[in-house]
Amino acid sequence: MKIQQNEEKVVPSIEKEIKTKEHTIKTISGIFGSIQESTRSETFTQQRQQLRKMRITNMNRLNNQSPNISR
Repeated sequence: MKIQQNEEKVVPSIEKEIKTKEHTIKTISGIFGSIQESTRSETFTQQRQQLRKMRITNMNRLNNQSPNISR
């Protein structure tokens, strides 16, 4: 009888604590997901800028190397 009374008091408390921790985990997971997405986006932007710079550099090299036909 005493064990059952203790169980009736303890189990709801443990269940509440589990739900709180699950909510915290979901929140943290959402935060990490947002950070990861932001990092991917920033990396993509940096790569796009690097490609643009390379393209411009290559175009400038080609323009500087090509013979000047107008002479």
